[in-house]
Amino acid sequence: MIGVAVMAIFAAPTIAPPIPWASGFAPAGSLAFVADMDGDGYADLIRVVPQGDSFIDVSFNVEGFKAGRPTRALSNWGKDCQSAAVGYLEDSKRASVVGLFDGDSLRIAHCDSAGKFEDVPEWTKLPLKFSHGHLGFSGADLIAWEESSGKGFRLDAKKAAAPIRLPPGVVSIQSLSKSPSGSAELVCQFKNGSVKVASAGGATGETLGTVVKGHNPVVADAAVYLDAPLKGSKADVRKFPPSYLPDSPCIWASGDVDKDGDADLFQFRFGKEAHTDSDVLMYRTISPGEVDSDHDGLSNDEEAKLGSDPYKPDTAGDGILDGWKVNGYRGLDMKALGCNPRQVDIICLISRFSDVEEKFVQDTFKKVVAYYKSLPVKNPDGTTGWNLHPIFLAPVTGDDMKNSWWANRDKFIPSKWKGIVHWMQIGRGGGGQADELGDGGGCGGGGMALYATFIHEFGHQLGLPHSGFYGPDGCPVYPSLMNYPYSYTLNGSINNIGYSDGRLSKMVVKETDLDEVLPLPYEKVKFLENAPYHYRLKPNGATTLIDWNWNGVFGEHHVKADINYAYSTTGGRRDIIDKTQCAPWLVVHNGKAYVLFAKSDKPIDPKVAPSIGPDRPGTLYLKRLKKPYEWEPTQTVNIGVVTGDPTAASFGGKIVVVYPTTAGILAQDVEDSGQSIDARTPEVINTDGTLVPSVCVFGGKLWLFLWDTKTQTTTYQILRGGASEPQTLADKSVSPVGPTVDTIKRQLILGMAQDEDDAHKAHWQIRRFELKAGKFVDASMEWIEGPKGGTHGKSRPVVLFDPDKSNGPNGKIYYFTLGDHGTENPWSCCYVSEQIGDKTVRGGWRTKRFYDEWTQSRSAPAAAFFGGDIIYSYRWVDGGRGDSDNQLQVAYRGSGIEPEPMGDFDDLSFMHDFGIKHSIMYLNRS
Repeated sequence: MIGVAVMAIFAAPTIAPPIPWASGFAPAGSLAFVADMDGDGYADLIRVVPQGDSFIDVSFNVEGFKAGRPTRALSNWGKDCQSAAVGYLEDSKRASVVGLFDGDSLRIAHCDSAGKFEDVPEWTKLPLKFSHGHLGFSGADLIAWEESSGKGFRLDAKKAAAPIRLPPGVVSIQSLSKSPSGSAELVCQFKNGSVKVASAGGATGETLGTVVKGHNPVVADAAVYLDAPLKGSKADVRKFPPSYLPDSPCIWASGDVDKDGDADLFQFRFGKEAHTDSDVLMYRTISPGEVDSDHDGLSNDEEAKLGSDPYKPDTAGDGILDGWKVNGYRGLDMKALGCNPRQVDIICLISRFSDVEEKFVQDTFKKVVAYYKSLPVKNPDGTTGWNLHPIFLAPVTGDDMKNSWWANRDKFIPSKWKGIVHWMQIGRGGGGQADELGDGGGCGGGGMALYATFIHEFGHQLGLPHSGFYGPDGCPVYPSLMNYPYSYTLNGSINNIGYSDGRLSKMVVKETDLDEVLPLPYEKVKFLENAPYHYRLKPNGATTLIDWNWNGVFGEHHVKADINYAYSTTGGRRDIIDKTQCAPWLVVHNGKAYVLFAKSDKPIDPKVAPSIGPDRPGTLYLKRLKKPYEWEPTQTVNIGVVTGDPTAASFGGKIVVVYPTTAGILAQDVEDSGQSIDARTPEVINTDGTLVPSVCVFGGKLWLFLWDTKTQTTTYQILRGGASEPQTLADKSVSPVGPTVDTIKRQLILGMAQDEDDAHKAHWQIRRFELKAGKFVDASMEWIEGPKGGTHGKSRPVVLFDPDKSNGPNGKIYYFTLGDHGTENPWSCCYVSEQIGDKTVRGGWRTKRFYDEWTQSRSAPAAAFFGGDIIYSYRWVDGGRGDSDNQLQVAYRGSGIEPEPMGDFDDLSFMHDFGIKHSIMYLNRS
């Protein structure tokens, strides 16, 4: 039995409550350590990622105040590191990282005082190859051992390997103390979680306690911290200090964070909760008699006079240390700005473009500052609101006005202030963009728009997304200006916009199962009646009735509807499956989804649109969806002949493909064996290759419609299942026609566009036809969004009819197409107009843009019912003609109905508790 060294303790040190020191530095799968790597006396964070091509990251401690921004210390640090340890093997002041590779090869990495790392790939080889080896340190000596047997070696800086033996089953060691003979006493963790004292000679001492799965013991000075210390131990054994975060797997380590001679505790968390899951918490050890316990630049006596927290460097939790607020730091006089250790302060540098009026910006920021001060969030001194301190820098001029905001951010934030301040660029244009949980961004706009865009983009800097951390965007019951629908208006006025306080958070909604009885009184949700959604509500005592699906019926249950469409709708996940230089077409055949498209392998003239045409014919391709999100390899239908947009339908056990060529309109049957396709010889249906084809199965026959670009007339004929002479529809259309079938009324539906009047050109419309004596006779016409409606465009529509009873007795029509575009604007967003039951709302139609203003196309989209939803495809446009131009993208929820829940979120608590501090977590080295 070996002895245990006992430290004479006259007054035990205090462990301060934890503070977040880093975030996301060492996610699960990492090996994490704490040691002084650069020899400045302050403990740094080290991360080794062992899998694959191993690498090392480091976060250098900056003067004991904050962690430095993590950087890649070494890439390609060997293949599949088996174990790693950090200790003072070569230098008593600067630690080294040691890795075990291939069972017996030791590799070392170390850095100089400037933080530059050096790799020593073949430092030495062990005399024995380990199958499950581990590394650790005993004082300055490296210990390498085999887990199962305990056999191992002690190595010093001269690489001398002396045999040692640990008890079998040890998975980690830490040095506890030195005995009079010089032999090290080791705290050993066993695979079963027990923690014992042992010597390098294999002798086992007393049991200290246990750690739970996913934890490890940590030695700090002469104290050992465990989950369950054994009572009566001769050693100083303590329970891990409590945390404000949930229990989670983690790595515990220790090191002197503030150069005061005490070993502080670090917890690298691998949690499952949102936001703080990968925080690195630091628990400061405070010895009796310390003058500045929290190392914030204020003495404990000064903190007592101010009423600030002597154990918390930033009493207000805003990432700005109390001492900095009082005494300034790195030339920034925070006291002059009005900073207060007991209130939340946020400093933001403002770079105004020279063409934006200075007085306008100054006046706007008076309102912005007042807004943040009005927030109902308590400060440690009992006051409410946050102090935003804008610092107006010299205007941005010349070529800098052409730079990206991130380039200007890096230019105009003084490096010494990174980790202390934020920065925002103010331009003339509206909207903006910013880091999410970062320190930079850009915004602009005239009037109150600048007020709105700054608060929105600054919310991103403080960590807020658009969705309140739910999956879907645009939730109607998330009344935050971070939510695009409420960025500029709430309850009828821009003056009401702001961050959400989460007051509606108990009302979580899901578009696949909606309840039209809201569990809140009318007064709390009446904003839904105003822009942008204009939902119909009915007060109902303690609840409120709503018509989510716009069918004119209130209070229904288990409703399925797209409700978050005000800014735009979505098709859900988007996959890039190929490239196309025409409008794609989707067809469902034998229960499988296919996409038809064409492209040319000829070089593209940058002066003209990159589309196929008579001068640049393309090859026609077909691609099949194997299973959700996995597509079969692309297969060829016809090589080098296609000059325009193809179309197709499933008929007679085949896919019938129709497309324009220089020889005319071709029809071609395609059979799919499951392994490959058999494309039959095409036939010429019409010798005019300028016609635009579309097809539809009606009455057991496949009908072909050909729209004439010159005369705007449409002819039709039977293509398969019979024969007929071409006939011409009485009504012209300024767009190609999109046919479908109303299976309830047994009518042909054509999506078209006509000039309603001079103010409503190319207005989208739906025409219904009945087949009489082999001719389609006009039965009715309906303007989409009603007479004088705003929908317009000349691209080919895709029209779908859904007879499901949930849409009402008459079913529902979808009209998918591209927005208006032309020579000056050769691309546009894609839209869908869908019928709703309430005919008092825009003629019974609702029109939605797909995705966002950046998702645009040169060609019409495609859509088809598939998999209980609508599969949707489009041709992506990159206006700069980059690599992403002409991407063929496919989405799988074209109905816009998303299965993920969404709801309100407490923006204010999130920013107060997490975002403000974490957005400026890392300090640049001086």
